[in-house]
This record gives sequence, C-alpha cells and structure tokens, in this order.
Amino acid sequence: MKRAQVSEQDVAAIVVDYLEQLGADVYQEVECQGGVADLVARVGAEIWIVEVKTSFSLALLLQAMDRRRCAHRVVIAAPYTRNIRDVGVVCEALGIGVWQVRVPDPSSTWEQPEVRQLVTSARHNRRPVELAKRLEPGHKTHAKAGAVGAAGRWTPFRRTCEALAAVVSREPGVLLKQAIDQIEHHYATDANARSSMLKWIEVGRVPGVELRRTNGAALLYPRAA
Repeated sequence: MKRAQVSEQDVAAIVVDYLEQLGADVYQEVECQGGVADLVARVGAEIWIVEVKTSFSLALLLQAMDRRRCAHRVVIAAPYTRNIRDVGVVCEALGIGVWQVRVPDPSSTWEQPEVRQLVTSARHNRRPVELAKRLEPGHKTHAKAGAVGAAGRWTPFRRTCEALAAVVSREPGVLLKQAIDQIEHHYATDANARSSMLKWIEVGRVPGVELRRTNGAALLYPRAA
C-alpha cells in the first residue's frame, strides 16, 4: 500500500499535542521578527519556537537560525528523511533542536503518532524575549499551523475587528466613535483607530460590520456574512 502524503498540518498537529503533554501553552502562526513562526510554546519561563515542515531542508535550517534571536529555544520538526543524521550534526553545532515526527501510516506499523527528540536546543537568550508580549489567546485556536495563509492568521487587526463586531452586534446603530471608545484596539490613538477602521469598514474588510450614514453621522450595523 502506498504511503499517504503527509501534510504540514498533520505534522504540526502531532507536535502541538506533544507540547501540550509537556504542559506547554501552544500558540500557532505567530508573527515574529523576520516572519511568522509555525508554533510558539510557553514552557515554564521560556519561549520556544518550533518550525514544522514535511521534510528537513536547507530552507528550514536557515529559518530556524533566524528564529534564534526571537526565542529562548528553537526546534525544527519533520518526519524522517535520509539526511536526518547530517541535519542533527549541523543543528547541534548551531544550538538548534531537532525532533523527528512519526505520522500514523496505514501502510506500515506506525500506528501511533510520535515525537522523538534527536537534538536538544541550546538556550539562545537569557532574558525575557519580546515575542512573549505578542502571544494572545486567539493564536491558540484561530489558525492551525501549516493550514492557512496570511488571511486566516490571528493578528492585532483581526482582534480589533472582532472586538468592534461584538460591540455592533450588541448595539446596532452605534456611532463609530462610541464603538471605538468601548474596545481595546491596536492603534496608537482612538483618532487613528476611527480613521483607519472607517476606511476598512467602507471597503468590506471588517467581517460582520457595515456602515450607514445618517445626517452625516457614521452608524455601524451588523452585516450578514
């Protein structure tokens, strides 16, 4: 029987479960310096980044090297490949962890998912890292690593949109200014928030919210999906 093709999402799901069994809080698709981390785990006082792929490659290694400035520990995780020993030697020298992920396969005896730690990551930063401040509950549930593009990722803008939509749902016809006053947003000032969100609502980029003007006033109403 031919082995089923393994997706990045399959691999990531196994790694998430493994991290949670370690007692970690796991966040997915998190923006960080230099890009987006597949998985970020808060393990005790440390922040780990785990980059997940379907195979070990030079691109994955370079990505992990760049992530060392953002986290306390960095790991690459992928299913077995023939060059895994060479990858391990290089990663050990660079202080990058290596995890081999076994994905259940009906064509073999690998019936249970498994994560094997082949190389332990060194600790790259001794002090708290900035990335810890960016972790939000939405990163845990909104997007699955390996499954979405930028449009589905949890971002500060998306958080602001959902907070605004919640106010509008409770108070149909609320003034834009009154709605902005009620939420926590990612803009520097309320004035910036009103100006920017007005533009995004007008072009339909804020799910669940539509703008109606009455006597020059900007009123917000729920909009059907």
